Amino acid sequence: MTTSESAGRTGVLESFLADAVVDDYADVPVGEERGGRFRGQWGAALVLLAIGALIAVAVISTQASDAQRAQTREALSARVSTLTASVSELQGTVDARTAEVDALRDRVLSDGDIVSVQSQIDGLAAEAAATAVAGAGVVVTVDDAADASADSLDRVLDRDLQDIVNALWRGGAVAVGVNDQRLTATTAIRGAGEAILVNYQPLTRPYRVSAVAADGTPIDVTGVTSLLDSLSRDYGLVTDLADGDVALPAGEVRSPRFAEVSEGGSTP
Repeated sequence: MTTSESAGRTGVLESFLADAVVDDYADVPVGEERGGRFRGQWGAALVLLAIGALIAVAVISTQASDAQRAQTREALSARVSTLTASVSELQGTVDARTAEVDALRDRVLSDGDIVSVQSQIDGLAAEAAATAVAGAGVVVTVDDAADASADSLDRVLDRDLQDIVNALWRGGAVAVGVNDQRLTATTAIRGAGEAILVNYQPLTRPYRVSAVAADGTPIDVTGVTSLLDSLSRDYGLVTDLADGDVALPAGEVRSPRFAEVSEGGSTP
């Protein structure tokens, strides 16, 4: 191979290598490169705009739902207040009629020959919680935990009040009431949503369970104390137990109703 041929091949090889390492982006026209970047920026802006629109729609929808729920809650609360006032008014009428009946009964039973009958009636009325009662006793106060939320176990439940009432009965109480609702043989303590009902009346926090002791016999609060300690320790409920004079109103005595089987074999 001659010197001139070697030099020629070397030049071709160097030219090929030089072309191989040239930046491909250097061959793109300046205007086209800027146009591509411009379109990319517009695309990103449209994506961000779409995301912002979705977020705005979600926020507006959430606010609308919250406002609707608040409006519904206020309407239900107002209805409950109205119906509660109506029930209280009707209960006042019932109490007045009951007082009239008692007065007529006392007038009829005022003869000396039937004094023993009156004594029996008074004893039965006391056992049925049909008369007011007052005397030494205890008052148990229980409330939700400080950070309790809806549908959590850190709130006072109907079964908690049931357990407290049963512990007081076992301790020797002769009369028990919850938030001034006297308990009778037909009283139910139950939950209805977030409310607790006693004698079908919704109660408000804090819940006060009052118990009157028998004459000369204090209530044994050992079981109640153990129960309150457990509720405070396990669920953070706020509890208190205090001795003192307790006065309870008369309870509403309802006549029990029994289902009967009809001739067709089904209950009415």
